[in-house]
Amino acid sequence: MKKQLLLTVCALSATALTSVAIAQTPAAAPAAAPAATQPQTKPGPVIAGVCVYSNEAVMANAAVSKAAAQRLQQINQQAEAELEPDAQALEKERAGLAAQQKTLTKDKFDPLAQAFMGKVKAFQDKAFIVNQELGRTEQDANVKVAQLVAPALSATYEAKNCGMLVDRKAVLFANPAMDITGDVIQKLDTSKVAVDIKRVVLPEADRQKLLKAKAEQDAQQGG
Repeated sequence: MKKQLLLTVCALSATALTSVAIAQTPAAAPAAAPAATQPQTKPGPVIAGVCVYSNEAVMANAAVSKAAAQRLQQINQQAEAELEPDAQALEKERAGLAAQQKTLTKDKFDPLAQAFMGKVKAFQDKAFIVNQELGRTEQDANVKVAQLVAPALSATYEAKNCGMLVDRKAVLFANPAMDITGDVIQKLDTSKVAVDIKRVVLPEADRQKLLKAKAEQDAQQGG
């Protein structure tokens, strides 16, 4: 359940004519290297006590994982809807300032520009906190799903008389009869387990600590 559904706000420049936007899709994942052509092989003998498992496949295919991913997407969309009015208002004000810049003198325009940049800074801080909350919400969801997977995996491990469990990524070939991934998924789906995922809301004290750290980091980068 790897959904990178966090909001990002385009970097705002130091001038009053800064454009504001919300990116509504996660960053594209790096292109995967072409898969090596695997030779056709016949399954070898089943090795007693050795089992193969893919946690990635469980997190991608179990019903509880899919439901959690859908819930995370819903939370993300709600957060985007919260920020959208502010972004639109800033863009409208930016366009208005661009028009006024052509007619106003510098001494009259500069105070308007400074006030606008104050609003931009407030919006950046708000969006930054939203990103932090959504990131922690996803972490919390992954932990909750993993806590449900663990007993299902343990029960399957025991039921299959496994003496060793091997990550499927660590082997090139394995007899499919040794793979217990499908059994774990089936066990989770049959039990109809679910997770209650709510958006993390940071206390004000934590928000201020994060904003302070961000300001210090920005100052270092700017210096």
